[in-house]
Amino acid sequence: MTSRLLFILITALCCARMSTGQDPLAPSITKPAEDLDGTVTFEAMLSRGYAPLFNGKDLSGWRNPYPHGEAKVVDGEIHLLGDDKFFLVTKQKYSDFRVSVEIHLPAGPANSGLMFRCHVDDEAEKKVFGYQAECDGSDRRWSGGLFDESRRRWIWPSTKGRSTDQFLEHEAESKAAFASPMIANALHRNGWNQFVITCIEDRITIELNGVPTVAFRDTTDASGYIGIQHHGEDGQVYRFRNLFIKELPVIPAEESVTLTEQAPVTVKKINDNTTLVDFGKVAFGNITMRVPQGRGGNGRVHFGEKLKDGRVDRNPPGTVRYGASDFRTGSGEIGTWIVPAPVDVRNTEQAGATRAHPPAVLTPKSWLPVMPFRWVEIEGWPGEFKPEYIVRRAAFASDWNEDASSFACSDETLNRIWDLCKYSIQATTFAGVYVDGDRERIPYEADAYLNQLSHYTTDDDVKMAARSFDWLMENGTWPTEWAPHMVFMAYAEWMYSGDRQWLEQRYESLKAKTLMHRSGEDGLVRSSDTDQQRTDIVDWPQKERDQFVFTDINTVVNAFHIKALEQMAAMARAIGKNADAEAFESRVQLAKESFQASLFDESAGIYRDGVGTDHSSIHANFFPLAFGLVPDNKIDGVLNWLGKKDMACSPYAAQYFMEALFHYGSDKQAIELITADGDRSWKHMVNSGTSISWEAWDLKYKPNQDWNHAWGAAPANLFPRFILGAQPSSPGWATATIRPCPGGLKHANGKVPTPRGPIHIDWKQDATFKISLDLPHDMAASLDLPGTDATSGVYADGKKLAATYQNGRWIVRDNITGSVQLEVK
Repeated sequence: MTSRLLFILITALCCARMSTGQDPLAPSITKPAEDLDGTVTFEAMLSRGYAPLFNGKDLSGWRNPYPHGEAKVVDGEIHLLGDDKFFLVTKQKYSDFRVSVEIHLPAGPANSGLMFRCHVDDEAEKKVFGYQAECDGSDRRWSGGLFDESRRRWIWPSTKGRSTDQFLEHEAESKAAFASPMIANALHRNGWNQFVITCIEDRITIELNGVPTVAFRDTTDASGYIGIQHHGEDGQVYRFRNLFIKELPVIPAEESVTLTEQAPVTVKKINDNTTLVDFGKVAFGNITMRVPQGRGGNGRVHFGEKLKDGRVDRNPPGTVRYGASDFRTGSGEIGTWIVPAPVDVRNTEQAGATRAHPPAVLTPKSWLPVMPFRWVEIEGWPGEFKPEYIVRRAAFASDWNEDASSFACSDETLNRIWDLCKYSIQATTFAGVYVDGDRERIPYEADAYLNQLSHYTTDDDVKMAARSFDWLMENGTWPTEWAPHMVFMAYAEWMYSGDRQWLEQRYESLKAKTLMHRSGEDGLVRSSDTDQQRTDIVDWPQKERDQFVFTDINTVVNAFHIKALEQMAAMARAIGKNADAEAFESRVQLAKESFQASLFDESAGIYRDGVGTDHSSIHANFFPLAFGLVPDNKIDGVLNWLGKKDMACSPYAAQYFMEALFHYGSDKQAIELITADGDRSWKHMVNSGTSISWEAWDLKYKPNQDWNHAWGAAPANLFPRFILGAQPSSPGWATATIRPCPGGLKHANGKVPTPRGPIHIDWKQDATFKISLDLPHDMAASLDLPGTDATSGVYADGKKLAATYQNGRWIVRDNITGSVQLEVK
C-alpha cells in the first residue's frame, strides 16, 4: 500500500472516531454541497483548464458498442436507458489524464460507474472491460471503489469471491477504509455526485464529492477509452452531466513564462583549459553557446549555484545544485547551439517509483532542460573564450514587471534583504506555478501561500497565484497544516483580485481543507498517533520546532483550523451562502472558547503546545497571535514572553512570527530579528552572498536545504505590508489600510502594487512622523499612524483631522483618497 493510501485510511478511521457528538451545524460545512443545476461546476471546470467530453447538445465523440441500450441528450445531460447492462464510450483514447463526471443514480436498485482507460471488443459478448470507478447505490456503500469490469473484478476494496488473490492481501484495510463515515457517506444517494479520476503512469486515484477514496498502482492498462454505465434495470434512467477531461501533463510555463537572454557579468580565464563565466545572480535556465570550431575534441560545461576556492563547487552540500553537460568541438556545424542543463529525475517524474507524491511541474520540451545556476565553467574550449560566445536563457514569468514595486529605508541591511527577496520571487516564477525550489519542483501549500503573498507585493499583474491554487487543489500534499493554507490562498486571492465568480467556483471544494473532519464536539481538532508522529508539521525542518511537544490536541494545528474557519465564514458571506457563514461562525465561537480554556496556561500567561503538556514553544504563541486568537487582555502577556525569544523557528514560520510582532506593536523587535547577527536571520542570508533565498537559515539547520526556495523570501511581503503599511481592507483593494510600522527606522519609501494601480508611500520619523501618500484614483484608505503620548493629533496642510489615539497609534476617522501629506505631531 502506498504512503498516501495509508494516510487516507488513517484519516478516514480518525473521522470515524471523531464523528460522534459534533456540533449539529457541522455537517453542512464539512463537505461540498450539491450543485443542483450544475452551472457553477461547469464554469469552474472550464476556468480550471478542463476540456468538455460532452458538448451538451448531441453525442458527438461518443458511441454505444452494444446492440441494445439508448443514449440521448436531455437538457444538457446524457441519459442512458435500457433493460440490459451497456456502456457509452468515447471514440478517443486517453493515457494520462484527470477526468471529472457527475452521475445521478435512479431511485431503487441502481449501480453505475465511470470507466477509464477501458477497452472495447466489438465482437465479444462483454464488449467493454477495464478500470471502473464504482457508483454504488446499495447499502454496501462502496461508491468510489476501484473495480475491474469483466476482468479481475474488485481491486479496492477487495473481498473473497469477488477479487483475485493479489488484491485480497488488502481486504481488511480496504474494507475498513470504506466503512469509515467519510467514505461511506460520500455519495449523495438521491442527488448528483462528482467523480474525479486521475491516471498518471501506473498511479490511479479516485475522489468522490471531494473525498479521496482510492490511491492505487496498477500496470495493467496505460491508455484506453472513457465510458459511462447503465446497469441494466429496465425503465431506469441514469443521468450524467459535466463530463470533463484534462490531459496530463499540463505544463504551465508554456503559457506564462518567457526565456530571457542574459549576457555574462564577467568571463575569467582560470587556466589554459578552463574559463569561469559569472551571470551575477542565480536563475533557472540553460545557455546558448557558440559552436566551438577547431579539430575534433571533447569539452564540458559545468553549471553551479556555489563557488569553492574560485571554482564551481562540483560536490556542493545538500541540494545546492551542480551539474555538467558535454559538448564536442570540430562538429562541422556553425552558429550557436543550446547547451541543456543536466536532468535531475526528481524534477521530472510524474509518479514516483518508490513513494507516492504529486507530479513534478515540467518545463517545456522546447526549452531543453533547465536548472538554477549562477556560474558556468567552460572546460576544453579551443582557444580564447570571449563574453559574446555565451548567453544564459533565464526563465521568468512573462508578465513580470521589475518597476511594479520598490522599497528603501534608512537601514541598508533591510534594503539588501528586500533586493534579495524580491529577486527570489522573480527567479522562482520559472515553472509557471509556485514550486518548492529545485528539489522536487512540486508545489506545496504552505510554500505557495508565502510565495503568493510576496508575489502580490512585488509584481503588478499576478495570475500565477490563482493558477497555483488550482494546481494544488488537484495535487495536494500530506502535512496537516498545509490543508488550511488552501483556505488562506483562496482568501488572499479574493482579497487581492475581488473576483467573486472565481471564489464562487472554488468555494465548495475548500470545505475539505478546514480539518473539520478531525474536530470533536468541543470544536477542536484531534491528532492521531500518526498525525503526531508524521503529518502535524508545526514547523519544518523538524529541528526548528523549539522543542514543541506533540499531543492529541495541538495548539498550532487548532490555530490554523480556527483561522481557516473564520476565512471560510467571510468567503461564504461574500458569495451569498449565509447559512454556511452562520454555521462556520458558530463553529469558530465554539472552537475559540475551547481553545482558550484548554490550551492557555493562566499561571504563565502563555499557550501550551497542547493538552497534556506544560511545555510552551514560541510556535504555540506566535501562531495564535498572528491569527488574532489571543483575547485582548492576554495579548501583552504573550507579547512580553515572545519579546524575550530569538528566531527559534524556520524561515517559513518566521512569516507568522513577524506578522504577529508587526501587528501588535512589536515592530522594533521584528526588525531586530530580521537583521540580527548570527546565522538565524535574513541578514545572515544576504551576507552569505546568495542571490535567491534559502529554505532554511543555514545548512547546519537543514543539511539538504535548497538554495532557491521562495518561502525564505518573506520580507518581500513583510516590508510593504508592515513597514510601509499597505494592505487591502476589502476585496479587490477597493479600500486599503495604511498602517506604517517604523520599528526604529528613520524613513522608508516605496511603491506597493495593487490591481488598481500602485500605492506610493514615503514616510519620515524624526521629531514628528510625516507621511506622503499617493493612492490609485478609485481607492480609499483608512489611516492608522504611529504616535506617542506627547503627540496631539494628525494634521493635513496644518488642519487637524478627526482621529482617536489608542495603544500608541492615531486612528483617523475618515478615509482618505488621492494624494495627501500628513503629519503626526
